[in-house]
Amino acid sequence: MLPLLTLLLQAVPLPQAEIWFDAKASVADFQGRTTVATGTLHWVEVRWQDIDTKNGTRNRHMLKTVDAEHFPIIRFDLAGATGDTGQVRLRGTLTLHGVSHPVEWPAVVHGGPDSVTVAADFPVDMRDYGIKPPVKFVIARMGPVVQVHVRLVFMRGGAP
Repeated sequence: MLPLLTLLLQAVPLPQAEIWFDAKASVADFQGRTTVATGTLHWVEVRWQDIDTKNGTRNRHMLKTVDAEHFPIIRFDLAGATGDTGQVRLRGTLTLHGVSHPVEWPAVVHGGPDSVTVAADFPVDMRDYGIKPPVKFVIARMGPVVQVHVRLVFMRGGAP
């Protein structure tokens, strides 16, 4: 089995992605989900406009809350990883709402002959990135922490 960093260097842009968040709110909990992401295993970007909460009004509120007009991209840049294939810790920088913070997340990484698969689940506190959790009509409040779930498949060079 190849060391993890060798797998990272051989990975090419990703063809498959599923990224979603679970949000808690006083009226009703909800999810935001996308299958559109760009990048390589070294960096991944998601556009806010590609995230769907299955509610047009809530989507518009989300885009306004995160100021997607000025900060349209969520980006993760990988700085390193500890461990080998299987259970690892990814270290990098998350940039959200124009604010960048170093992060470290547990992940599961598997390398196959044609692909590298990455799965990670981690919390993100919106307040750390200058995003004020929305409040509507004093009674409808969203919690500041969302649980993020990432499932990505990166194809190795030459693979379809």
